[in-house]
Amino acid sequence: MDNKVLDCDNNVEEHTAVNQTLASTPSSSTSGCVSGDDTSDGKSVPASIVTAENYLTISEESQALCSVEDLTKAVEQCKEMVLDSAECSEERKWLVRRLIELRLRLQEAREATEQENGSPTQHSELKVVLGHHFALQNQPAATAKHHCDRCSGVIWSVVHSWYQCSDCRYSCHVKCLPQVCRVCAHVTSSENPLYILDICPEVGLSAQAYRCAECKAHITFKNSWVEPRLCDYNGHYYCPNCHWNMTCVIPARVVHNWDFEEKPVCQATRQLLQLMVKRPVLKLQELNPRLFGFVEELSLVKKIREDILLMKKYFVLCKEATESKLLWQLNDRLHFIDSTDSYSLQDLIDINSGKLLEYLEKVQSVFVKHIKEECKLCYGRGYVCELCDDSEVIFPFDTVAAICQKCSTVFHKNCWMKKNHHCPKCARIQERAKRKESTSSDDG
Repeated sequence: MDNKVLDCDNNVEEHTAVNQTLASTPSSSTSGCVSGDDTSDGKSVPASIVTAENYLTISEESQALCSVEDLTKAVEQCKEMVLDSAECSEERKWLVRRLIELRLRLQEAREATEQENGSPTQHSELKVVLGHHFALQNQPAATAKHHCDRCSGVIWSVVHSWYQCSDCRYSCHVKCLPQVCRVCAHVTSSENPLYILDICPEVGLSAQAYRCAECKAHITFKNSWVEPRLCDYNGHYYCPNCHWNMTCVIPARVVHNWDFEEKPVCQATRQLLQLMVKRPVLKLQELNPRLFGFVEELSLVKKIREDILLMKKYFVLCKEATESKLLWQLNDRLHFIDSTDSYSLQDLIDINSGKLLEYLEKVQSVFVKHIKEECKLCYGRGYVCELCDDSEVIFPFDTVAAICQKCSTVFHKNCWMKKNHHCPKCARIQERAKRKESTSSDDG
């Protein structure tokens, strides 16, 4: 009996392949039968197999079969119905197709349950190679076009399974994964979070033994197919698979020459610069202080940053400013409220384009409005110049203000210059200290 059932099942599978269908889509019928799908002979299922007990198993109209437990029971019941049906009958053909469909639905339900429970599946497989955290990408990307960072070939996401690093976005075919030789840019930037500040420090192809600096493939100027390509950032030569002639702004050229022209770089450098672009690791005052005299926008940004640091002292003592998170308007550039000399490469790019100066001027106006107009507590921390009779309240960040470097008292700039930087508060402090010393000496 079992051999005959298997023979009949093989015939059914061949018939199904010819019709290019694996499952039926039954629907109700007014004639007392459940009709088969249009692609499976167009014949309806005889009413003899439809009973109250097996209706959920053979009918797809019901939404009850959605859990793993229900689908498992339906598969077992359908298998029993196949064995109980007549050999090579239309009932058995339909039931075999229905069994295939139920098994597919059961597998989908199991995968969905595993993903909900956070269990590792083939779709969430993670591989760690040279610091990369590769996640398997199996969803077709209709809009994004990817290239393999190892072989530089196109990744057809509809056809190929591929991996992508969650840290540096390194992409590669599954077959190319064992050949990955590039350390993750995220690891490189974490171990050494500084830029190379020498302009194109070329070492020469002979120093590399005529091999690619990354994959060690042979390269020579005599062969145009594997021509050496120079990375303008680190001065090394690469093969076409590791250097795609992509361009980036070079930090060394910006710091030394204020040159923002993009230059060709290798893929490893490109990923590194993309990760580092917003990190405030450039201290311009130490690297090139003369740059502030040549670039007006840069000096203006520096002045605004100094004013923001002075305003910060008001905000940290102001409850209203704390509750409204006023300083968080600089959320994208929090290093601006920590120091005045740290810049990221993106800061310098935005200064050159004029975006950063415009942005900081708007933030500065909001801060000034809070201190001078909206908050009485902050306004009460202003100063009155002791060197003149003007009762106007002034603040350290005003353009007309000068600050004593010893006691931080604020005066009018003109008054400060006329008095030759003589601070009456410092004089009082010194006089008080002398009296205290003389009193202690008399008591002794």
